[in-house]
Amino acid sequence: MWKIGDITIPNRVTLAPMAGVSNWAFRLTVKEFGAGLITAEMVSDKGILNRKHWKCYI
Repeated sequence: MWKIGDITIPNRVTLAPMAGVSNWAFRLTVKEFGAGLITAEMVSDKGILNRKHWKCYI
């Protein structure tokens, strides 16, 4: 177990961002196999600032 600030992460197995590879289904599979920390792909900061083409996936 380790911590980043106030957040406790259950183990040291992590999935780093991989552009074009780590889609939602892949990240879910990695979590089911026990990864403690999973990250999403990198996003464009300009897209966030401009708020164009926003999509919300739940």
